[in-house]
Amino acid sequence: MKLQKIWAAGAALTLAALALPYGAAYAADEAAPTMTAQVTKATSASRQTSSEVAVEGTWSAPRLAVGQHFTVASKDGGFKWLASFPFVLDDGTKIGDCEANEATLTCSVTEVPASYADKTDVTGSFHARARLSDAAVGTEDTQIVVNGEVTRTLVWGDKEGTGTCTNDCASPAHFEYAAPETLKFGWTNADKSISWGIKWAVEAGKTYTLTDETNKLPKAVKCSSGPTWDPATTTWTDGTLDESAHTLTFTPPAGSLVCVVYPAATPHVEGQTAYTNRATINGTSLEATATIKASGGTDGDGKTKPKPAPVPTPDPSMPTPAPVPSPLPKPSPKPTPVPTPSDEPQSSPTPTPTPTTVPTPDTVKPSPKPEPTSTPTVEQTQPAPAPATAPAPQERLAKTGATTDGIVLSVGIIAFGIGVGLVILRLLEGRKHEEETAR
Repeated sequence: MKLQKIWAAGAALTLAALALPYGAAYAADEAAPTMTAQVTKATSASRQTSSEVAVEGTWSAPRLAVGQHFTVASKDGGFKWLASFPFVLDDGTKIGDCEANEATLTCSVTEVPASYADKTDVTGSFHARARLSDAAVGTEDTQIVVNGEVTRTLVWGDKEGTGTCTNDCASPAHFEYAAPETLKFGWTNADKSISWGIKWAVEAGKTYTLTDETNKLPKAVKCSSGPTWDPATTTWTDGTLDESAHTLTFTPPAGSLVCVVYPAATPHVEGQTAYTNRATINGTSLEATATIKASGGTDGDGKTKPKPAPVPTPDPSMPTPAPVPSPLPKPSPKPTPVPTPSDEPQSSPTPTPTPTTVPTPDTVKPSPKPEPTSTPTVEQTQPAPAPATAPAPQERLAKTGATTDGIVLSVGIIAFGIGVGLVILRLLEGRKHEEETAR
C-alpha cells in the first residue's frame, strides 16, 4: 500500500500527459481485424488513488494474422495501465506486444511464427495491472470496455472481484492517504527499473537531513497538511542538496504532517529481480527491498490441423514393381434351373394295351373230343399290324425321353404276344372238341 502511494505521486506528471480522449484510442487501428476477447475477472485493492487494479480475461482468433488485435480500457479513465508487456504464447513464442497507452491496453499481433501458421482456433488468456487514477476520485466504479464495447463494471474497493466493495468502502474513491509514518519503499516501472520513496512524519519547525547510500536525491519535497494527498492540502518545497554526498537538508512548511521525497530510480540489470536501497533520516536508518513485478502477461495455443500423408514419389532408377493381382471373386452357387414353360403342346404317351389273360392248362375245362375223322387245322395267326398313327415328331419325343424306334419295338412285342395267345386258345378249343367226340 505504501508503495502504491508513492507511485501515484511520482507518476503524476506522466498521467497528466494523457492527450487522447477515450474514443480516439480505438480509432487508430479501426480497419485492422480484431480478435475476440472478454474480461473474466477484475479487482480493485482500495478506493484510494494509486491502489492496484488487476484485470484478467481471455482472447481468441480463428487463425493468427498480422494486424489482429484486441483492446481493454477504462471508459472514463478511472484506472491507468502500469506498463506495456510482450504478447506471448504458452511456449514463450512472441507474436506481438500489449501496449499500455494510459487508460487503454492494446494487444496486437505483429508476427506469426512458422510453428503457428497452420494452427486454428488459437486461444489464450491475459492479465494486466493498473492503478486507480486521480480521475476516479468521487466515483464508485468504472466500466471496462473490450473492443469498444462495455462488458463489465468494476467497483472500487472490490478486492474479490464479486461486484461489491470489500475494502475502504466508507466513501467514494479518494486521493491517497497521507498517513504520518516513517518508511522507505520502492515499486516497478514500465522499463523494469525500481523507483524509491522516503516518507517520514514531521514536526513543525524541525530540520531534517536525508542521505541515500546509492541513489541521488532530488531537491523537491512534497508535504501534506491533510489526511490525504489532495492537491488542496499538498505543497512542493525545495531543500538544500549536496549531490556529491547524496544528502538533502530540508525544513517542512508550517502545518505539514508528513513529507515524501523520491530518490533517483535504480536501473534494471538483466537477470536481477530484487533490489535493496538504504537511507537515513537524521541518522536513523531506513531500508527497503523491492521485487520486479510484471505489469501483465499473456499465454495461448491453438489446434494443429492434421496433414494428409505424403504420397511416395517413385524412384525412376528402381524397376517398376509388378502389379499385385486382385483376388478373383468367389463364384456364387449355381441356382437350380427352373423348367421354362413351353408354349408348344406336350405329347401324351401312347397307352399300352392290356394283354388278354391266357388261362393256364390247370384251369381250362376239357373240351369234347372231336370226331376221329376230323383233323384239326392249326391256324397261324399273324402279328397285329403296327398302329397306323405316326409317332410324334422327334423334337417333341425328346422332351419326354422317348424315341420313335423304342415305341415301334414296344408295339411289335405287344402285338406278337396277342398273336401267340390266340394260337394257344385255338389249340385248346380243338383238343376239347376231340375229347367230346371221343366220348
